[in-house]
Amino acid sequence: MIKYVSRIFINNLLDQIDIVYLIKNKIKLKKKGKNFFGICPFHLEKNPSFVVNSEKQLYHCFGCGVHGNIIDFIMYYDNLSFLESIELLSNMFSIPIIDNNSNTLKKVSKKNNIYYKLIFSLSTFYTNALFNISGKKAYKYLLNRGFNLYIIKYFAIGFSPLYWTNKILNNTKTIKILYEKLGILRINEKNNNFYDIFYNRIIFPIKNIKGFVVGFGGRVLKNKPPKYLNSSENDIFHKSSELYGLYETKKENNIIKKILIVEGYIDVISLFQFNIKYAVAILGTSITNKHMKKLFSITNKIIYCYDGDKSGIDAQWKSLKMSLPYLINGKEVKFMILPNKEDPDSLIRKEGQMFFEKRINNSLSFSKFFFKQLFLKNLFTSCEEKTYFIHKALSYIKLIPNYLFRINLIQQLGEKIGIINFLDIYNPIKYKKKTIINNNFKKTTIRILLSLLIQYPKLIKFVPKLKFFKSSNIDGLFFFIKFVNFYKNKNTTTVKILEQYRGTKLKKILEILVTWNHMIPDNKIEKFFINLIKKLKINILENRIEYLISLDRREGLNYKKKQELWSLNKILIQKK
Repeated sequence: MIKYVSRIFINNLLDQIDIVYLIKNKIKLKKKGKNFFGICPFHLEKNPSFVVNSEKQLYHCFGCGVHGNIIDFIMYYDNLSFLESIELLSNMFSIPIIDNNSNTLKKVSKKNNIYYKLIFSLSTFYTNALFNISGKKAYKYLLNRGFNLYIIKYFAIGFSPLYWTNKILNNTKTIKILYEKLGILRINEKNNNFYDIFYNRIIFPIKNIKGFVVGFGGRVLKNKPPKYLNSSENDIFHKSSELYGLYETKKENNIIKKILIVEGYIDVISLFQFNIKYAVAILGTSITNKHMKKLFSITNKIIYCYDGDKSGIDAQWKSLKMSLPYLINGKEVKFMILPNKEDPDSLIRKEGQMFFEKRINNSLSFSKFFFKQLFLKNLFTSCEEKTYFIHKALSYIKLIPNYLFRINLIQQLGEKIGIINFLDIYNPIKYKKKTIINNNFKKTTIRILLSLLIQYPKLIKFVPKLKFFKSSNIDGLFFFIKFVNFYKNKNTTTVKILEQYRGTKLKKILEILVTWNHMIPDNKIEKFFINLIKKLKINILENRIEYLISLDRREGLNYKKKQELWSLNKILIQKK
């Protein structure tokens, strides 16, 4: 994932991507006048209150108050971080992330390119070794496991022969990178020679979502521990974010309707060979938040398909708990329970594609698996145990963002524990309508001017140079002058202004101002704005005069301040 992105790139992203086009691909929108309306994806509603403005490149819901630009929408809709959203948008619309101001980023990119090239060369070596004399046993093992030549080459499966490092490696720089940076090589303490950590293993190259080889998985030919070994963590490989087979799944499917998550490399390869080309494997670890975000950014349905034993069921329960925060509207999680002592590889070879796909289609829904496992793991014989069980069940349910789904689960829970009208008795997560406009947020001259400037940035040319007095008690005057000076000679837009204040306390205030409807026809906006500026100038003068009069009463004015008071009164009379 990217670690830094410049303000220049963010503004470029906002300029190039149309918010209507982006959101139309997620929810249904209907055009009414200048705006597009739809059912809000962030709360439960019957009548459309979600509006997208193509001119300002913003969305706003008058029901729950959510508001933002394309980055905000992706963040909340796909449950991603700020940088993850930017990376996803840049990939979706093929906008390369370039930062001309960051030498550090250039160095990191150059270094990573060297690693990618080296890892790819090593992968090619492993692949060639499989078809040489040294890889004869490994190749025979793969054929005996039922893999055909096409699938072996498709996944670029290879072999790491014994002692190959002594024969091939003669470049000190390459050895240093493989040893220190990528962790592929280690030193034999007895003879100080380097050796490959994957030696005498079948090699499975691991590709990232862009198709670059970033690491390897290695399997022993005989079942000696450890049976599987993965590349160590480094600058280009992170087990917690990579999924074996994800690149191939994207390559084979224009639209990914569902993704099957399995436990091992062999499972993925076998499923692909049987034409089930939407399987990915976690790399010797439990599913992580990074995995979930990555998967739900490309599909709406995930099916967990782990081994049919106790550890497999336990792993599915862990995956269920990890999935809870990602069950937003439209996202689905299911569970495929295999027969005891079976895994996807063994079962598909016994049953074939048709029967296996039938099992996939009959996978347990989230609610069925959730309640089945919940009642298996928690038996209660007393009122105290039952109460504890209810709190535990609700602690899981409350993590689900989808309001309607939560309500249905709470209702089901009540039915299963035998409490009638449980939803009415206990609903701590009852929906409360939010509103973005606070009635106490008074419409002052400064706030109306700011609101107009944010909504119509071109009006900034009508703002003259304003004098700021340190004694001024006009709320927001200093910020207004600072705001005008910053954007005075810049070609900016509403969406860029709001993005500039992301992460600050001012963002929420500006979001309120951008929603204000001033009920002024477009052809009269300029005149209204100019008149408000005149009013502000008078307010500034009156405020300064009041201060000087007050100062005169308290301690008297010197000659300079008396001259100022006389001058300001004269100007004020002329303006009025």
